Amino acid sequence: MDYCDVAEALVRHAASSEDCPTVGNPLLCDEIAAHPRLHGTWAILPPQTDELGAPEEFLARMKEHGIPALWTFPDKHRYILTASLFGGLFDLLTEKQIPLFMPISANSGGVSGWMLADYVLRDFPKLTLIVTNHGSWGQDRYFRGLIESYENFHIDTSRHELDGGIADFCKKYGPDRILYGSNYPFTNMGGPLLALAHADISDSDREAIAGGNLRRLLGRVTL
Repeated sequence: MDYCDVAEALVRHAASSEDCPTVGNPLLCDEIAAHPRLHGTWAILPPQTDELGAPEEFLARMKEHGIPALWTFPDKHRYILTASLFGGLFDLLTEKQIPLFMPISANSGGVSGWMLADYVLRDFPKLTLIVTNHGSWGQDRYFRGLIESYENFHIDTSRHELDGGIADFCKKYGPDRILYGSNYPFTNMGGPLLALAHADISDSDREAIAGGNLRRLLGRVTL
């Protein structure tokens, strides 16, 4: 982070996706406790299994540990992202304006990527959903309709490797729906920073994408 001039980071524990949230969520809190520049996120599971408790209990623990955002890994943790499983939790996430991050690789019952994002947002149109790691070569034909349809839908910059892509997005939609993301440690955090630094956009737009937008979203959370 120091080498790339990243002041603060929103982080998760690898075990929250590669093992289980019941393992990764507590580990994260232990390991970032002494690092005020790191802000933790947890992963979710269906409330019906009681592994993370009822939605109200889960959010109470988030408040206790200062967790402002969540991740979903439906294929890794063997669940589907439907209203029948997550209705109560997602209603609370919407009400409390808690961001939910979803990697573009997520698969739910054979539905994946941008289609999965659309399915989730059809049931929860006000949910703050951020799709990450969406790949190079430009994905605009997939996601611009989602930007226009759902006011709290966002993308990150971690693999947005399209010449002029950030500038064109800002020209059409403004900077508010795109967040700097690194996909670290799978890719180097300096790459998307370099792309953002050289994008043909205003300094104010650059500052918003670099951190201002995420701070704004996290500032809306009411745990």
